[in-house]
Amino acid sequence: MQLFLYFLTEIRLTDSIMLALLLVGMPVLAIAQIPLIQAALLERLPVYWSSIGTLCALAVIICLVGMRREGPAAIGLQWISLGNLVGWGLALTIAGLVVSFAFRGVGASLGLKESRVLRALLPETAKERGVFALLSVAAGFGEEVAYRGYAIPVLTPITGVGGAVLITSLVFGGMHAYQGLLGIIRTMTMGVILAGGLLVSGSVLPCILAHTLIDIIAGIAIGQHLMLPEESISTEDVT
Repeated sequence: MQLFLYFLTEIRLTDSIMLALLLVGMPVLAIAQIPLIQAALLERLPVYWSSIGTLCALAVIICLVGMRREGPAAIGLQWISLGNLVGWGLALTIAGLVVSFAFRGVGASLGLKESRVLRALLPETAKERGVFALLSVAAGFGEEVAYRGYAIPVLTPITGVGGAVLITSLVFGGMHAYQGLLGIIRTMTMGVILAGGLLVSGSVLPCILAHTLIDIIAGIAIGQHLMLPEESISTEDVT
């Protein structure tokens, strides 16, 4: 991926490396971590802190690479009026929650079962909820700056806006493979919605706000209401 981008496009070397990391490295890492998450289902806090560390490191790298010449605006960190920030942020949040409930309805009508990993990752204690809120902030900033603020503008000259939105949304869904197939499609849909918020508002800030609020609301406030029926445990799982 990196060699293709560097030699066959006009993209800079650092951007080709960064895109290869975002489009291939991060999804592969996320999928590879699924067995580790399953093995640590009773230890949510280590999983939360590990994810926070990864997302913070990603955000730092993206800022260093993306802002090296053009500044914060190059990765979508363009200030807009407070009214537009709040308005677009709330609109994207509502849209994301509507998508979550819609997919919950689709999954229930199809008789699908919830991923045990996703259910087990929901916080239960006050301490877990506090760390999960920090995780939501890290995910909101890190993922939005990386996949909406940075990747879409860099990919657009190569793939066009539509292609950039599609590719980043597909990868965004793949990064949430632990949620199961329905969760992947749901996250891809949210990726498209958040990308639309970036393109319309001209800033990634409403996307960061919405992503954070969606994670907090869906993970802490109404998480159990969004869950499909729990998967039954097979003899293979027990052994």
